Amino acid sequence: MHLFLALFVSLPLLVWAQLVTQPVIVYRGVLNSASLAPPGLPNAGLARGGVFTIFGSNIGPTTAATVSAFPLTPNFNGVNLSVTQGGTSVSAIPIYVSVNQINAILPSNTPLGAASLRVGFNGRTSASVQIEVVENAPGIYAISSGGFGPAVVQNFNTAIDQPVNSLDTASARGQVITIWGTGLGRVPFADNVAPTALNLEVPVTITIGERDAVRLYAGRSPCCAGVDQIVVRIPEDAPLGCYVPLRIKAGNTISNTVTMSIAATAGARCTDPFNPFTNLIRNSRRQGMILLDRTLNQMDTHIATVEQNTTESVRGFFFTKELSPFAFDPQFSYPPPGSCLVQQTSGNAFRGAAMRGTPPASSALDAGQSLRLNTPFSGNVEIPRNTSPQVGYSAMVGSLRVNDGAGLPKLDFPNSTTVSFNGTIGEASIQPNSTSLFAWGGRALIDRIRRDVITRIPFTPNDFNATSELSLIAYSAIQNATTAITCLAAPGVGEFVLTPDLMANLPLSQGRVDGSLAMLGIGIVPLTRAVPFNASGLDGGLLLFTQWQTKSVYIQ
Repeated sequence: MHLFLALFVSLPLLVWAQLVTQPVIVYRGVLNSASLAPPGLPNAGLARGGVFTIFGSNIGPTTAATVSAFPLTPNFNGVNLSVTQGGTSVSAIPIYVSVNQINAILPSNTPLGAASLRVGFNGRTSASVQIEVVENAPGIYAISSGGFGPAVVQNFNTAIDQPVNSLDTASARGQVITIWGTGLGRVPFADNVAPTALNLEVPVTITIGERDAVRLYAGRSPCCAGVDQIVVRIPEDAPLGCYVPLRIKAGNTISNTVTMSIAATAGARCTDPFNPFTNLIRNSRRQGMILLDRTLNQMDTHIATVEQNTTESVRGFFFTKELSPFAFDPQFSYPPPGSCLVQQTSGNAFRGAAMRGTPPASSALDAGQSLRLNTPFSGNVEIPRNTSPQVGYSAMVGSLRVNDGAGLPKLDFPNSTTVSFNGTIGEASIQPNSTSLFAWGGRALIDRIRRDVITRIPFTPNDFNATSELSLIAYSAIQNATTAITCLAAPGVGEFVLTPDLMANLPLSQGRVDGSLAMLGIGIVPLTRAVPFNASGLDGGLLLFTQWQTKSVYIQ
């Protein structure tokens, strides 16, 4: 009897022990290793011959290991990977393994289309997950390892002098650079041996600041299987700046958009004369940013009745981070006027999903329980602390729509409004500078934006001394992912131009109400008139007042 009871008790424990050590692939956890494009978006397929990343638990050894010699093998430190389509199965090649992450090469002979992937580790096998195998899916590696911000780019000075491009070591117009990425496509040699240096037989174009660069080489790096080197000459008319957008097109697929620095002199520190936030981001450990926005909204897609409203809001962000020549902020690191930044993230940005690179909650600074807005209409208005979309302070303080609970607009921009705070970081009181709203006569006529044609969006900027910003954000509920495009126009410019390559990675709008949404907005953003402020616990701060008009649209 005692033996029987002991066996009866031990069986569930044995099953539990097997379950907790079973390899598990995280849901939507198989991604291009460079772009980390969210599954389901147009650039999220896995390219034959490219490097992909698997996130999970118990998928590899507790001590991480990286391959160090050729030829590579399909089993590395107990890890093996199988990719199956119908009756065909191939073994992917692991090159980095750990308990929570694997990097591997997808063989060039992997069948195209939907396939299933399994991870095996020390005799145990994960459940299968579906992947999409494509011919080309370029991704550019970023210093962040997250597919955003400054790219892994080397400036070519001489064969033995190729520093990494950074805010402190910019490239120059006409200079040769090397871009590191993956996913250009399959190769005519084995994937497990030292790559042969040759241009791949796939059309490759490189865009720097919306200008086409001169391609000198696009193929595997001789050092590393699955890793691509793209060598180009920077266009002579490329914009100068600290966050110049960079993207690659291989075949018909556009990579993630990353940034690089370009200055008048090679090796110099970059500058953004149009954007004081750049200096704040790169030179301040303890930073404060406050935004006051007035927005004229129009919603007329996926609803029966057109909704128009004016809202006014205040947002404040206070955080600390290490100084870095690769500093980047997804909201305030603007591209140079005339260029556009594209960002992608998992989740719904309209409901609080943070863009990649948003400072973590652990970096937040205390500016008190709330910010205080003082206006002649309503006296003091409290702006409470919150955690969405990032830790900070935000509130709608005015609305023409009664059911928003804010009543009539309360802000009295620009001359008699102040924002103040008093917390651990000290205290300050700031008044915004003025800006003028603009005329967007064609706003109501814009209903659908096609990704396959050039879209021109004219408007009339009444503030000819301020930059203008276009924001196009699209969320797909099916993919549970967001793509956001940010374009800047120089003062006085009255048109934004969206090209097919720029819009290629927007998710399509669905023809039903499923939570998906796309919003197009144009704003007057007087960056050079941002108001500096200081507090004892801050190294610097800026307050900016902007005026916007937005419109819901379908993406086709």
